[in-house]
Amino acid sequence: MDPRASIRRLLGRQPIDWRHGAGRAPAFRPVAVDVVVPVYQAAAELDACIESVRRETNLTRHRLLLVVDGPQPADVDAVVERHASALPECVRVIRNAQRLGFVGTANRGMRETAGDVVLLNSDTIVTAGWIERMIDAVCSSPDIGTVTPLSNHATICSVPRAYEENLVPAGHDVASFGALVERVSARTYPRVPTGVGVCLYIRRALIDDIGTFDEERFGLGYGEENDFCMRAIERGWVNVVDDATFVYHAGHRSFGGTRSALERRGASALQARHPGYRATIAEAMRSDPLAGARSRIVIALGWIPDGERPRRIVHLVHGWPPFQQAGTELYAWWLARRQRGSCHVAVYARGADPTRADGEAIELVDGGIRVRIVTNNFTARDPFRRNAIRNASVERDFARFLRDERPDILHVHHLAGHAFSLARVARRLGIPVVMQIQDWWFLCARVNFFDRDGKRCTGPAPRKCAWCMTLTKVPPAALTNRLVHATRRSAARAALAIADAFVAGSKAIRDDYLRWGSVSRSTPFHVLPYGVAIEQAPTTRRDVQHPVRFGYVGSISPHKGLHLAVDAMRDLDPSSARLHIWGNAAAYPDYVSELERRRGTAAVVFEGRFREEDKAKVFAAMDVLIIPSIALESFGIAPREAMACGVPVVASAGGAFDEMFEGRDCGALFPVGDAAALATIMRKIVDDPSIIARWANEVPAPKREADHAREIEQVYEQVLAERSR
Repeated sequence: MDPRASIRRLLGRQPIDWRHGAGRAPAFRPVAVDVVVPVYQAAAELDACIESVRRETNLTRHRLLLVVDGPQPADVDAVVERHASALPECVRVIRNAQRLGFVGTANRGMRETAGDVVLLNSDTIVTAGWIERMIDAVCSSPDIGTVTPLSNHATICSVPRAYEENLVPAGHDVASFGALVERVSARTYPRVPTGVGVCLYIRRALIDDIGTFDEERFGLGYGEENDFCMRAIERGWVNVVDDATFVYHAGHRSFGGTRSALERRGASALQARHPGYRATIAEAMRSDPLAGARSRIVIALGWIPDGERPRRIVHLVHGWPPFQQAGTELYAWWLARRQRGSCHVAVYARGADPTRADGEAIELVDGGIRVRIVTNNFTARDPFRRNAIRNASVERDFARFLRDERPDILHVHHLAGHAFSLARVARRLGIPVVMQIQDWWFLCARVNFFDRDGKRCTGPAPRKCAWCMTLTKVPPAALTNRLVHATRRSAARAALAIADAFVAGSKAIRDDYLRWGSVSRSTPFHVLPYGVAIEQAPTTRRDVQHPVRFGYVGSISPHKGLHLAVDAMRDLDPSSARLHIWGNAAAYPDYVSELERRRGTAAVVFEGRFREEDKAKVFAAMDVLIIPSIALESFGIAPREAMACGVPVVASAGGAFDEMFEGRDCGALFPVGDAAALATIMRKIVDDPSIIARWANEVPAPKREADHAREIEQVYEQVLAERSR
């Protein structure tokens, strides 16, 4: 061997050979395998894990061993006892008197068994045929010592995206995605430097050769399987991935807040024991032995090779369905999915999950679209970070995302939950930005000029904004709050200044941004009313009779002004009119209680939520849609959808609603916040229901979504053409 190579290996700069084994003699196929599940806390995940093993494993042939690591909460003990009692001949339970940690518990399980072993985390779910396919993999070569299946959250073995925590792709559950993985697999069993302890098949001959996990160095967990696999390689064994099997991993449910410390301790121990470990892993990441397996999976999920799509687009939005389903999120979801057929599309979104730390990200494949969801639970103490002024960790993550995706266009839908400073990241990377103005968030910390007294604000002013919204209580609060407001205003203007073009759904919001000097008049500002996607054509309306069916669809929150409609209903006889409220009553329970109190004997019915595909039926069951918003509305999808179904609209004046009727006699507007004026209109309708038919005949045909999508594409073309000059 080259002496310099020996020195590099000694110093940890030379990767070891993890692809080639010692050339062992063929071995017999194992008759039975022991599934060892170390148990520590996380009762719900443990229950799901054992249920899946019982469902998907032939336990008359194989065996399940639950190793309980010390005293456990009552709910964990209940899960263990229930399953052990149900199958006493197939499920064995042993208990550590005191907690040994994951490594000691796993070792005890391996020592209590005699044949091949599968170590299975208690927060996993296995899929049909899993253990037989892993046996196929281990028998494909006598040098194979460990087998790891594919998983959504298993570093190098993660799919669809490596080294990320993936959600199960949209439209799939664990079982159906597992079936997809099996269906597209080439069964190449790629070789890797280390298996992953999420689910690790270990040949008994390997245990006999090198022993079990190193309890002294890796007592509580993290790094023990990496060390084990590196020791296996040193003895001429190889580690492979079963590319035909998928096992779901919930992730980190047993370690809780100790995870980071354990990871750091394990990494240090690994490097000390195996100086070439980091170089070996780096070399494996560069060569990417699982690239083919992942490619087959993402193509099956709807991904189209880049060579077949001329343009790359990234959408930046503050939420993603089904996790958040407000208007902006649904709009971005619709547009991204529509563009997917002709463009490479990726999404950078914000999510909330109290089980994750701020800044942690998960990956989702949604209809062939990569969606990266970064956690922000709005728990940051830093007022700049909490108020989306700047966030260094998210900026770094977003920069990596953009470098990876290499978009031709960044389409910004909303920066709330992220940071104004993300626009600066795009500029630094030279990416053109189309900024969609979805609301007044850049001008108003309350988003839609709904002030703290529950009234519509007349516009931003430094002192008034500081009085209206507390952004920080750091003493002296009166001063620091005004400083944070000033900094927020500056950051918002800086983000807007980066845009190559603006898009908005109404003239009203464009005019407001121009009026208050927030955007440059030299930057193109496209007013493109949005399209609607309700497929049902307007049907013949019934002859309206009592009771008149007024309806409301949307968020049940104070700024939507639903209390005005409830107050107006009190003036109407319950036999002559009913108000049906569609929305999530759990979002603002105090407000719903207030609505219940205010309605008195009025006929007000809370209908709850509905499925998106049932929206046309919901509109068809009402005579008039009421939209009593106090806050400004930038467009109003719901009223356009109602009109597409032939339902007239009564709405509060101001903002985009002033443009809704296009000068036709097809509905009515009332002064914002004026319940008496709304009651007058509703009384007029009840007294003369023929008004509804007259309005319905005049309702303008709304723009369709396909037309709006083409308009967005034209904006992209103009921006790219201008950049190319």
